[in-house]
Amino acid sequence: MVLDVARKVVDEIDRTQVQFLDVRTYRNETLQLSVRKGDANQIANNQMNGVAIRALVNGAWGFASVASENLSEIREARDAAIKMARGLSNKSEANAEVTQDAAFEGRNEFTPDDDPKNYSFEEKMELAQKVETILREHDPSIINSNGIYSEMVQREEIANTNGTNVVTDYAALRLSGFATSRRGDIIQNVSDSIATSGGMKAIVDWNIEEHATNLGKRAVDLLDAVNSPSGKMNVLLDPSIVGVYIHEAFGHASEGDAVLDNRSVLTNQLGNTMAIPEVSVIDDPTLPGLRGSFKYDSEGTPTKRRQIIKDGVLVGYLNDLRTATMLDQEINGCGRAMDFRHTVMPRMGNTYIEQGDKKIEELLEEIGNRVYLQYSYGGYVNPATGEFFFSSQGGYLVEDGQLGKPIRNSGMSGMTLDVLKNTIGVGNDKDIDAFPGTCGKPSLTGPQMLPVTGGGPHIAAKDINIGGR
Repeated sequence: MVLDVARKVVDEIDRTQVQFLDVRTYRNETLQLSVRKGDANQIANNQMNGVAIRALVNGAWGFASVASENLSEIREARDAAIKMARGLSNKSEANAEVTQDAAFEGRNEFTPDDDPKNYSFEEKMELAQKVETILREHDPSIINSNGIYSEMVQREEIANTNGTNVVTDYAALRLSGFATSRRGDIIQNVSDSIATSGGMKAIVDWNIEEHATNLGKRAVDLLDAVNSPSGKMNVLLDPSIVGVYIHEAFGHASEGDAVLDNRSVLTNQLGNTMAIPEVSVIDDPTLPGLRGSFKYDSEGTPTKRRQIIKDGVLVGYLNDLRTATMLDQEINGCGRAMDFRHTVMPRMGNTYIEQGDKKIEELLEEIGNRVYLQYSYGGYVNPATGEFFFSSQGGYLVEDGQLGKPIRNSGMSGMTLDVLKNTIGVGNDKDIDAFPGTCGKPSLTGPQMLPVTGGGPHIAAKDINIGGR
């Protein structure tokens, strides 16, 4: 058993010389099938195995990884991590701490609602082909069409000097469609997908005919849309835009490493008002089946529902073992790593704004003659300054509280806290799964990409910078 090897490597060390050490074994298998313009343009089936080791010595961290489960090679990596930590401990800024009191035992095996192994390679390819075919045949103005099926199943086995012994599985499955339409110099891009951590049921139940047809229609309709207005104005955001916003602009700023290193606008802000009282922000990886759901993190800590903002007030951060200890915060299971080649750091799971009490008709009246943005197309934020930019795939002008002409090529920018404090209405709907995405974050071991989900209700805000392009 791999966990027995990890436990052995941990127990062999001299505890008088090492504050903390963990060994994390990692195995995963991925499949990606892509169909573009009627042809299979990517077929990839990969496996990855390896071991990651962290050591804390005199306040300094060392990290080593090895693409092997051989005991002698793991021992060599362990010794290298300890040696690195000991060398770095001579630096004056070496002051890291990890609690010695948190130990967890558990086993979480992947028990899919419909096992991906029950479906052949050809059947999975047919899913991507069907999405692409419907998009390609929808209208001659669609110049590029793409259907993608992706699948990843991983196992981590974690042992540490606190006594943690955890085996945990995670899966991420996704079926996506992308379309590009063109008329003269006007080019529009749209996308849609279904994503899950629960198994194939959500994938096969997704009505491909309906979703791909609607996606193709969106791509074509945007060619006749008017350009978005620009300037500071009121705006209504759909749940996917809200999901990207709260993930990028606020979620990253609440991650404990950014807070600890003073790279966040939320540093030293606990207990302060961040938003209007109607706004509450949650990160909850325990929700079943979502792309950002997991039972144990990469340190073996059980996950839980984390309240970040409650009734407008900042009440908590997202922590791994290190940041929880050094910030004197609860350990809440946010330590994630992309694979064995990377070290653990605080990351989000499913981040969303709680629903309010206003109907969408009321929110449209609140914003007056302005804009409604739909269908996130991604974005960027600087957690240290709070500056952000997000783009949308489409939307509408709002005229006298009613939806007017469709708009294209729009986005919003500004400062993180301005949107929350300038919120003028929170919808009574809620779509937590509105933004099933992949989150990138830099780390000392390189960029790390992880599956996440974001969402919430419709939200109306005033005086937001909207940019047409």
